Amino acid sequence: MPKLEVFLSHRTTEARFADLIKARLEEDFFGIINLFYSNDITSVPVGAKWDDALLEGLRRATVMLALCSKHSIKLPWINFEIGAAASRGVEIIPLCHSGITPDLLPASLNMKQGVMLTSAKGLERWYVRLSTLIGCRMPRLDFEAFAKQFTELEKVYEQELNEQQAATARRTTERSVANPHVVCVTSRQYRDLGLANEIEAVLAAFPTLLRHDIVMSSADLMRVLTLPVDIVHIAAYVCPRSGTLFFSAVKLPEGLSQPEAEEDCISAQALNHLLQRAGTKLVVIASGDSLALISRLLPVVHLISPQERVSAAQMARWVKEFYQLLWTNTLAEACEIATMQSGAMMTMMSRHAVIAGASAADVDAANAGGMFARERT
Repeated sequence: MPKLEVFLSHRTTEARFADLIKARLEEDFFGIINLFYSNDITSVPVGAKWDDALLEGLRRATVMLALCSKHSIKLPWINFEIGAAASRGVEIIPLCHSGITPDLLPASLNMKQGVMLTSAKGLERWYVRLSTLIGCRMPRLDFEAFAKQFTELEKVYEQELNEQQAATARRTTERSVANPHVVCVTSRQYRDLGLANEIEAVLAAFPTLLRHDIVMSSADLMRVLTLPVDIVHIAAYVCPRSGTLFFSAVKLPEGLSQPEAEEDCISAQALNHLLQRAGTKLVVIASGDSLALISRLLPVVHLISPQERVSAAQMARWVKEFYQLLWTNTLAEACEIATMQSGAMMTMMSRHAVIAGASAADVDAANAGGMFARERT
């Protein structure tokens, strides 16, 4: 029996929903469905090989599953993928969650047979359609329990979003130090995929006497953060599920470790501890939007991250403008002006007003020997 080629379009920050969908489809349909992932914001630069793979996935697809939330449906990259699928006559099935229902979908999707992921009846109707397209008997399963899994994911997702929105609403008046020490975090894989120019732009934006480091391993990052560091600039792969920062190669777009590679990474919890120790003020997550990492770091640092897909050229312009503006503006003002100048939609989030217990918990974990282990993705 030939496999059903399915393209799953989703926002990176909603990766946990995509993971559950992939796992259940593979298990329930016994491998008959070949699922291709997509992300609107990825840690891979525009123009890299990943874009070619995405287009090939769209060309092969006979069905598109579009993960739709009140946040994702506004993003241009998601709408590009939906439009490309519609132009080819691919059947599109919207999978709704987190504040959007099928009747509230935009015009491009509201004529489709939308499914509420938290509805057992909706999931059953979706499985009936997939079974018809495959030409197989519908799997027998507990759709109520299936729907509850998505309900639990919604709770976690909404909590992370609320933390991010509250941090965005807080406006810091803090300035960078007069001669900031910047650490640029990247990986060989990330640089090979095309964003090395961003790192060069960071360095070129400062005087040649600027204290700066480029680190490409967890050991180097731990060493550098034993001393005071004002800004950490991340241009490396960040797991959207756990917030883990990877230095070793990862399998894209799933964001899983390459089986043949020796894993080198730092968990979000460990990074929280290292940043506290270094007295870091700001972390720029230039490689993509990771709610998981943001929620773990907000108790100790200010954060800046993209809110939609940003090209390498836009990011390089933002970096140059931002680091120059720091000399005469607050962190928030520098981010705002650099965003207007570059077109890169970068958002500033101010750290929590009160650090509640994070340091003690992290120190305890470090003493237990588990601080630098990767969190489960």
